[in-house]
Amino acid sequence: MALPYSFIGGGTYVNPATIIAQNVPLSDRPDWFFVKDITNWGSTSTAVNPTYAEWFSSMPQGSYLSLGQTVATQPAAANLFSQRGTTGGFTFIDQAFPPIFAPLAATAISNTTFVVSMASTAGLNVGDVVRVINPVGMYEIGGLLFTITALTVNTSITLGYAATAAAAAPGTLYVGPATSATIRKVMLPLFYPREQQVAYISQAMQATVYFFRPHDFTVGEFVDFNIGSAYGMTQLSFLTRYPGMVPAQVLSIVNTATQSSITINVDTTGFSPFVYPGNLINPVPETTPATCFPAGTGPVPGQRPPGSSLLPAFDNRNQYVMNIGLNVVGVASATMQYFGFKADYLNLSNQ
Repeated sequence: MALPYSFIGGGTYVNPATIIAQNVPLSDRPDWFFVKDITNWGSTSTAVNPTYAEWFSSMPQGSYLSLGQTVATQPAAANLFSQRGTTGGFTFIDQAFPPIFAPLAATAISNTTFVVSMASTAGLNVGDVVRVINPVGMYEIGGLLFTITALTVNTSITLGYAATAAAAAPGTLYVGPATSATIRKVMLPLFYPREQQVAYISQAMQATVYFFRPHDFTVGEFVDFNIGSAYGMTQLSFLTRYPGMVPAQVLSIVNTATQSSITINVDTTGFSPFVYPGNLINPVPETTPATCFPAGTGPVPGQRPPGSSLLPAFDNRNQYVMNIGLNVVGVASATMQYFGFKADYLNLSNQ
């Protein structure tokens, strides 16, 4: 008797010129998942990435079964090959309980370009969030979270948002460079909107706030800050706490490949400058990272008729995800189709 399955997710993605692992959403834990190259099906092949690959819940995380074809022209008979592997395949992820990734060694971090030199970039991709741990010579960024904006395999990663913030500061924002560090990939729970660690705040009539990662604040949203005395600009902290104070409201946003920032309605020209507290081996009190967090919604500036944005509402956006690894994600520029299924009944014991 055939085993019935329920469809729990599917779709397509297009690989970039340099392939990266893909995360695709599912509505449940899958028992069968497969991906197929619909661009090159039946016409080309590669032993590096197959045209079809699948995973079953009885298999270990990261493993795969695959099929490929070594004939590039038709109607010649297809010469099929099959493969299996235990890494670089399919990994199911529950974002509410993300996996713990292995630490990687860094040998240097620039305090201006934020290029991180690494002998191994295993498991890292552009867009991943990483935590920098024990950066010798640049301890002020220890424990902070950054987004990877560029990667050279087994050579370096670039933390471009931090570099943009450093370039915006009038002086040297970070003492650095670091001579060694540990880099650990992290997967953050998707609660919206998210608190952001502050990279830099300008002194301006309408201050610009820079972040280390892409943000999800929206125009019209109220935000607040928690800035310890070691960072300066404590005048911006907790404006929503005090009656009569005008809270910080987002006037505009930037989310590009290398810049993450918001412009707020607060004049900071008379505030203390925002600084990083130096290369501290043993942090002094109040060196908890400066943060910006959501504080409510208000009228969207300049909107006629007046209205407010519903986007700042809090929401739990965690979901089930299948990570499609580099050994099965497909070849460069190919359109890939994927499907996930949940078994209505599963008996692996054959009893």
